[in-house]
This record gives sequence, structure tokens and C-alpha cells, in this order.
Amino acid sequence: MKRIKIILNAFAITIAIAGAFATRYYMQENDKPQYIPVNNSYKPAGDFGIDYNCYDSNMVCTFYQPDSVARPKEYLPLRKGQYVPVNK
Repeated sequence: MKRIKIILNAFAITIAIAGAFATRYYMQENDKPQYIPVNNSYKPAGDFGIDYNCYDSNMVCTFYQPDSVARPKEYLPLRKGQYVPVNK
């Protein structure tokens, strides 16, 4: 019985660590500032769900800067959908 308990605890700890790494990677992608194209430049989009929503579409909703120091004018797609501002 003691051996099974040790094996189950080790399995639970391993699953918890793997979940923490998966969550860390996911949270880093969504923490990046997001931008929308406006008149040949990019403006901050705000917070997803508070300032804007992205509805199903094949268009690109928001962009992000992969490296703002080395390549300040490069923006890559982040979210897919149609950008719709939330009316307050």
C-alpha cells in the first residue's frame, strides 16, 4: 500500500509540474501588448474582452512585436478574427 501511495504522489507531482510549464508558455503569448493597424501605423489594441473582441473570421485581428528593440517596425499576427471595439 505504501509503494502505491508513493507512485501516485510522484505521478501527481509530475503532472503538476508539466501543467505549470504548459500554463507558463500559454500566459507568455497572451501577455504581449497587441496592436491594430490604423492609417499605415499600429496603435495599441487594449485589453481583449474589455476594449475589443475578435469574432470568427479568416482575417487577422491583432498583431504583436516579436522584438521591439532589434526590429521596431516588425509586427506579426497574433489573434485571428475580425477586430470589433467594445462600446462603453
